[in-house]
Amino acid sequence: MKYKIIKQKPYCCVGACLEMILNRRKITNNGQVEIACELGLIVPSSYKEIYPNALIGDKPSAGYGTQIQKEEYSINRFFKKNNIDLSMKYYFFTSVSKMKKFLLDNLDNDILICLYGALLYDDLESSWGHMVLFDDLKDDIVILADAYKNRHLKMPISKLIEAIEVHGKENGAGFYLIK
Repeated sequence: MKYKIIKQKPYCCVGACLEMILNRRKITNNGQVEIACELGLIVPSSYKEIYPNALIGDKPSAGYGTQIQKEEYSINRFFKKNNIDLSMKYYFFTSVSKMKKFLLDNLDNDILICLYGALLYDDLESSWGHMVLFDDLKDDIVILADAYKNRHLKMPISKLIEAIEVHGKENGAGFYLIK
């Protein structure tokens, strides 16, 4: 497997994924919480003492967590601000064949995937957006590095498309290619 998984702290899935990418690339970083705060981490007021640098506010439509879809909190801004020689490009696919080609063409790059957690975990209690890392593709089974469950998960590519579509492009669902 490409990634050494780290355990995600609450609302820090994007920060944890970026920390795993930076660790894989041997780039010094300040950890998932600091990364998430730079990406506009917004949490409920009950978390203010745990995350003093986070924003406090109402739950966004995508759920609590980072706000990477906003320019001031974008991943590219984070890379530029921290002098990290990487860039991110966003993609949204609803076709199995296009998604499969994209994943296979980018096996050596890093791909964050934003999706609907309830479909990832087959658990309606997990009705929030979530970020995972693409690790590999075997036939039509996608292998994901998941910091929330602290392990690798397997999912049929058709179910991955469904989890992305349900969360919606308007909530940032899709693929974030890092290279």
